[in-house]
Amino acid sequence: MAGRPLARIVVVTALLVLAISERVAHARDCREETSLPADVKLVAPGPDVPPEAARFAGAWSGPWTGIRTGDRSCGTLVVEEVLPSGHARVIYSRGAWEPLKIAFPRYWRVTGHIFAGVLEFALPTFDRPPMVYQFTDAGLSGTFRGDGTHKAKRVADIATIACRARATRDVTAPSPSSVRDRLTAAELLASSPGAGPVHNDHFMPIGPVLPARHTLRGRLTVSAGTMASARDGCLGLSVPTPAFTTDLVTHGEHLVPVARGILGSPATIILSPGRVWSEPGDHGMSRASFPFVLSHEQGNAAYNGTATFLFDDTRVTDLRFQIVQETAPKGDLTDYWGAMPAAYTAGAVADEAVVRARFDEEIRRHVPIRPWSALPAAVRDAGLGGVDGEVPTESVSASGLVVDGVLYLRGCNTRYGPFPYCRDMRHGVFSVTKSLAGAVSLLRLAQKYGDTVLDAKVADYLTVTARHDGWAKVTFRDALNMATGIGESSPQREPNDPHADEMKPRQFAWARKRSAKERLDAAFDYPKYPWGPGEVFRYNSVHTHVLAAAMDAYLKRREGPNAHLWDMVVREVFEPIGILHAPKVHTLERGGRHGIPLLGYGFYPTVDDVAKLATLLQSGGRHEGRPILSAAKIADALYRTSPDGGLPIGWKYRAGAARYHLSFWSVPYRTSAGCFVQVPYMAGLGGNHVVVLSNGVTVFRFADAESYDVEGMILAGEALRPLCTPVVAAVTAPPPAPLSARELRAELVGRTFEANRLHLTIDGRGVVIGESGGQYDVGRWHITDDGQYCRAWNVWDRARTRCYRVY
Repeated sequence: MAGRPLARIVVVTALLVLAISERVAHARDCREETSLPADVKLVAPGPDVPPEAARFAGAWSGPWTGIRTGDRSCGTLVVEEVLPSGHARVIYSRGAWEPLKIAFPRYWRVTGHIFAGVLEFALPTFDRPPMVYQFTDAGLSGTFRGDGTHKAKRVADIATIACRARATRDVTAPSPSSVRDRLTAAELLASSPGAGPVHNDHFMPIGPVLPARHTLRGRLTVSAGTMASARDGCLGLSVPTPAFTTDLVTHGEHLVPVARGILGSPATIILSPGRVWSEPGDHGMSRASFPFVLSHEQGNAAYNGTATFLFDDTRVTDLRFQIVQETAPKGDLTDYWGAMPAAYTAGAVADEAVVRARFDEEIRRHVPIRPWSALPAAVRDAGLGGVDGEVPTESVSASGLVVDGVLYLRGCNTRYGPFPYCRDMRHGVFSVTKSLAGAVSLLRLAQKYGDTVLDAKVADYLTVTARHDGWAKVTFRDALNMATGIGESSPQREPNDPHADEMKPRQFAWARKRSAKERLDAAFDYPKYPWGPGEVFRYNSVHTHVLAAAMDAYLKRREGPNAHLWDMVVREVFEPIGILHAPKVHTLERGGRHGIPLLGYGFYPTVDDVAKLATLLQSGGRHEGRPILSAAKIADALYRTSPDGGLPIGWKYRAGAARYHLSFWSVPYRTSAGCFVQVPYMAGLGGNHVVVLSNGVTVFRFADAESYDVEGMILAGEALRPLCTPVVAAVTAPPPAPLSARELRAELVGRTFEANRLHLTIDGRGVVIGESGGQYDVGRWHITDDGQYCRAWNVWDRARTRCYRVY
């Protein structure tokens, strides 16, 4: 009995807290904290849309609230269009919020579905969290993972939805002869972080420029700090920057950091060489700038930045910097800028003569770079958008062609002008690493110890802790082929689900492990499929890590306990072809011990590195007459021994079936000359591609637009040289005739099609509905007068309109 008054007090207090939180929540105008795309368009529901679905149409905004946390963040929901099928085109926007570390405002376009008065959709993030909305007396009420409530009220005018706090954007390039008015000496001496990014050219010499008046030879210490952020111009929260230390020297007009690997933890930075000079307005000091990459110690995103500072013989100013380009999952598109606290101590630099000599060698061994304009017009204007395809320029970090050891560079793009250090711009290539690092490692072992290395069994070199015998017969070749027979998510062979275990909860849990043992234990915790190794292709980056650990153990057994796989690759493959620095993510071990290289992702090559590695592959693994990689296995991997190498993926194309072999994907392709080739290519998350053509041309594109179409890249390479010599057939079959507009409409409208696990339903009102692997989207379609089928998805394919001839 004595506890009842206290209980009533607790209840009343809780109710008061909730009431106060709710009043504070409703006092916020969330329209001013969220953003929308410029092309948002509301479509009024048609008469065939059920009323219970039609009422969702329009814009809704308000705060998220939670029982424990109260007011949390702002959210805006825009239902652009509701279709008679119940599908809806949706925009969800959230505001920045410090308590939950939501760094910046952001919106997503998604496709939802309305059923029984409930709107459901999933955000296009890695774990695809579900969001559910339904009507209450107060308006719309939403939930996210079942925690918290989004109390949203209707917004009459979507023009009133815009973030209030905005960054300044200065995209105007300075004139080479102008007087510097950005990043001035006064700003740098005052450690001013600036109000927003500026054009990249401001980080380079402006106006009358002279050589540097001073030299640097000593240690640069940069303290941890913060940087401002903005997305779509909307200001976000301050974000931490890593602390790092490096010795550095000035070498002629160059600034050379001695530390060229991955520095810092858990946020990391990779430094590259820059420039030094002097300008009249710098109060007698000299000026420097250099490129860098920010990332995470176990990730592979590359946030490319440029920093600048003033210096004399004894001191430096703080570093003014900005990051305005990236290769990052889902296209981050966030700008960062600020000032990092820096201190300089002049003094001796260890092995200084070696540092300078290696830098001279690095310069001497640069791949020749020629402008894109030097290529024939047929290459520059290749069909299907050529090298960049339909990827928007702002999403392409770099692209180009490598021909006979010469790099034709299309450009290094950012949102604020060209990147000023294009050759030294490092790219997070994600699963391209499986080929440029994983396959290269195994093919080096094959060259050293014989091609039978590929038949070595994983279980002979690692302590397998799996509770089944599935690993007993798995070979190095099986692991590189993604054909281990290990997995859980899709136990049927047909139709094949090639990515059944990739980017799934178990893999996310594996990726959070730090040490090699923890990662191996998590890898061996997978069950096995009903089939054995070498039978079915199933992509899983976990298996590439098992292969890396097995190869490292193989090397140690051959060369002793101090041997290390990545050190061997750098020393015996990269350095001989001129790659003197190869930053690579490793497992994190106690006591600073050398970890295992993560060969499934985590490589940060430059375009110069890619050109050298592509040339090595195209030359059959030989450099200057010396064999470095197994020639036989390179020919096998690149489908030059047989077009039927590896295993079918399950994807069908006009010319045949796609395959995967020794880390290389392939596209079956019928050339313009009429002969058939299997085109090998490397692929990484976001749309990073390196296409290795049989005519000796290599085409690459580093981007984060989620576009995985390589046909335009193939056409660009084929425009330079034929891919094969045609074989004249005894009887030439007439070319197939495309369907007319009338025939096409009769074949498509009202029908459902299935291809590569994609189900398409095309209705007579111009709507196409797609479903693949539990995900769905809606789009608009039409048929042109000349008989082309054109469609544009709401979300898939970035809402681009593509047109096709149908035969």
